[in-house]
Amino acid sequence: MHDEAVVAERTFETADGYGIVDIEGAQATVGPVRSAKKVLQRTTIDLIRHATYGLAIHQIDGCGAAAALNHDRGNDDQSPIDAFASELSEWAVHEHFVAHTGLGLGAGEIGPTLHSSSIWAAELVAASAAACVPPTAETVVIASDGDEPALRERLSGVATVSVEPDLSAALTSGADALLVRGKTGELHHDTLAETDVGLIIGLQPLTTTARGLAVAGRRGSVVVPDFISAAGPYLAALNANTERELVIDEVTVATLSVMKRLEGTDTAMFVRACELAEDHLRTWTSELPFGRPLAP
Repeated sequence: MHDEAVVAERTFETADGYGIVDIEGAQATVGPVRSAKKVLQRTTIDLIRHATYGLAIHQIDGCGAAAALNHDRGNDDQSPIDAFASELSEWAVHEHFVAHTGLGLGAGEIGPTLHSSSIWAAELVAASAAACVPPTAETVVIASDGDEPALRERLSGVATVSVEPDLSAALTSGADALLVRGKTGELHHDTLAETDVGLIIGLQPLTTTARGLAVAGRRGSVVVPDFISAAGPYLAALNANTERELVIDEVTVATLSVMKRLEGTDTAMFVRACELAEDHLRTWTSELPFGRPLAP
């Protein structure tokens, strides 16, 4: 058991970048590699915390980690990308890190650090999110601007599945389950003030704020922790088996198992899921990371 569990940051020497690990000394780490003019550290930490809980709820001895490059892609000098990639490879080996996605950087720029499952990330999220929909659900609404074919395929057994681009309309549709495609903090106290759906499922990390969670609970809506519903890419990235269909099926089975453990928690589902994740973290580290995975 490790003596400390703290966010560990390493500033890269040859490029304006850094790597962060949520729990120092973890034997497996997963998360994004990001590049922008300025990648905020606070956002990076929020994302790795999401991955930490996503692994822990599945009883995996690992945590979230991420790397970031501050760089203007409009600049003629692209040499910082090569320098960053070189240091990233070294850091990834040291931290047992696999990237589940690259934002602002492609696979050809960061090499084998980016797991091949990133090319079917939408299907992996669909597998974990759809597994959160109870078999008793008769009406499912997907709040999204897109057609969501991967989700529709996974939800083919539900009597009625529709896509609603207007979030407000989706939240007041009375659906048994609502899957939300949105940005960080999309589900806050204002957007959830009138919701009447039974179950709310985020399709990306950090969809819900703390106040939003409280408001949804008072409305009688259950919010599935998105560190469960959007965890598919994490599980695939740490799975040595890269056979596409098998990995996606394993994500479904694993998520169904987690949801089984949460049966009967109703509006307390988020808190109970965090407690279960933290119980697992305590089996291999002596101090929990500070803060649960909710949008700021």
